[in-house]
Amino acid sequence: MKQKTIHKNKEITKDMIISEILASHPDKAMLLSEIMMDFGIHCVGCGAAGFETLEEGVLGHGFTKQELEKLVTHLNKAVGKKETKKSTENVNISLTKSAVKKLKEIMKNEKKENNMLRVSVLMGGCSGYTYDLEIVPYAPKSDIKKEQDGIKISINSESAEFLDNAEIDFVDTLNESGFKFHNPNATKSCGCGKSFS
Repeated sequence: MKQKTIHKNKEITKDMIISEILASHPDKAMLLSEIMMDFGIHCVGCGAAGFETLEEGVLGHGFTKQELEKLVTHLNKAVGKKETKKSTENVNISLTKSAVKKLKEIMKNEKKENNMLRVSVLMGGCSGYTYDLEIVPYAPKSDIKKEQDGIKISINSESAEFLDNAEIDFVDTLNESGFKFHNPNATKSCGCGKSFS
């Protein structure tokens, strides 16, 4: 099967698959997700985003072709804008001792000791946004780089304002096991600690 090449920063059309819209504008993915979610297209965070075109998503949710055209125009205006954001270089994110221990264990078991933890916020989850943790060999230059207790941390700059002063913990109890965020920026959180608004 031939892989489809994603061309970055291309014009958004109604025939584009929803996930392709986000992939072709990685620096504006969060903004585009918010516009589509506000419009009423919640396919952004679900499996349909991988095969459904923008037109199918909009018309399938009961919107008109005129509303679709307005959304396409709004999305293209958004990707054309140069945003002025506050500096996020001083974003503070921390790991608890148990999170550091678990990350080192995972990295050692997967032979990824020289890799880094990449932290992002994505649209989706039961509360609107979801946290995303990955162990990656490298991260985009635009990411904010930190280090704590021998763990290199790379923070998606687009997500930084959502993560300032957040703490990542690792819990392992009878009721739950996994990484959990304690985030003072969240106005509402899911009990799992993986989703917030």
